[in-house]
Amino acid sequence: MARPCGQAGDCGQGLPSGAHMKKFKHITSLVYEAAVVKRLKRTGWQILGDNEEGVGEHTFMTCVIAYFLAKQLHANIETVLVMSVFHDFHEARTGDLDKLAKFYMTRDQDRANRDIFKGIDDELLATLETYEKKQTLEAKIVYEANVIAFLVELKLLIEKGNTHAREWMDANITRLRIPEAVALAKDLATTSSQDWWSSIRATLHEEFAR
Repeated sequence: MARPCGQAGDCGQGLPSGAHMKKFKHITSLVYEAAVVKRLKRTGWQILGDNEEGVGEHTFMTCVIAYFLAKQLHANIETVLVMSVFHDFHEARTGDLDKLAKFYMTRDQDRANRDIFKGIDDELLATLETYEKKQTLEAKIVYEANVIAFLVELKLLIEKGNTHAREWMDANITRLRIPEAVALAKDLATTSSQDWWSSIRATLHEEFAR
């Protein structure tokens, strides 16, 4: 039976024990490390010569796309979202390496994840290890959502007239294997980024003309 509020350690009342304080310090550290991830820029855009997208922005788009793919595929949504939120968290320590840099450099993201989460959240660490293997449906969904999030940015650059973004988009669509992910990517590639509010625009234009 749950204890009523007001007893030490319940409902925010009283002082936390030493063990709880240590856990809070770990969470505090993780929150500030998350702030590093939020500020970090994705380096591949420097090669294309456009876009200032950050890792945090990319993570948000990955989460949104992965959620809807998971719903379509009847996957474990909680697992998918946890993987999505933390799939690039290691970059706080390893940095973001673009595909060109990976021809010459390697990074130990497994070690980074262990150093960040081991003994603090072993369940999350195990989830990330599962993601890196890319064998479960949930891991595959998050990986392909991550690719589609990249494709969205490329489509926006195509619409702005970047002549190289089309080559990047065509090449990266071929990384997808899940039929639903492929279909979504192809639809995104052929749909204007402004179509989502076209009916509202038409109404506004009618009002403007009155």
